[in-house]
Amino acid sequence: MRKNLGPGVGGWAISLKGVMNIVVLMGFAICGLYWWTNNSVPLPECSVKKKKKPKMRIMESLKLLVSSRYIRDLATLVVSYGININLVEVTWKSKLKAQFPSPNEYSSFMGDFSTATGIATFIMMLLS
Repeated sequence: MRKNLGPGVGGWAISLKGVMNIVVLMGFAICGLYWWTNNSVPLPECSVKKKKKPKMRIMESLKLLVSSRYIRDLATLVVSYGININLVEVTWKSKLKAQFPSPNEYSSFMGDFSTATGIATFIMMLLS
């Protein structure tokens, strides 16, 4: 395909425009499906009354958050994940940019890597 492009026209720009057009079209398709679902699918009528939640003040909420082991573990997981992603991903991507200086090569590798990650994730989901 790159051989057929005129002088001064980059294949990277063409592929990026194509991907963005697909993203925009899929966004419009999702909006259309959302609209159709809200207008065409009837909602079931519920006769169950909602329970009133106790209103807590800020200090009471903070005490609950600090005393809950589950929420503390969840917060630790989120913070650890964020630190890990920042440390590992930035280093890894800088090494990849050195290995693949061309945007086309870099995108090709990242596409292959994402595909391999998706396949591995799917297989692990089936095995678990």
